[in-house]
Amino acid sequence: MAQYLDKDALVAEIHKMMDATMDESNNFISYGEDCVYSRLCELEAFIDSLEVKEVDLKKEYKEFVEKDPVYNMLVNGIVGRAIAKHFFELGLKAQKGE
Repeated sequence: MAQYLDKDALVAEIHKMMDATMDESNNFISYGEDCVYSRLCELEAFIDSLEVKEVDLKKEYKEFVEKDPVYNMLVNGIVGRAIAKHFFELGLKAQKGE
């Protein structure tokens, strides 16, 4: 089973780690901390480059339900799409930990 992380929470943790590399005057604690900060910046840039795939729920419903002879007989389009939308949104909430 795939595991998902909240992107905003992950970036917030990276920022905490970046802040920990500096003293009160915003100077790096050591040369090593400068290197750590640079790598954390690279990691944050990589995370920002990740995209969330869009899903065409109507298309997926049509492919999975309406084109299937059995499923198509079990539900009507309006109710079936409403159920699909509900569970799709429930899955998104579960990913976010809501």
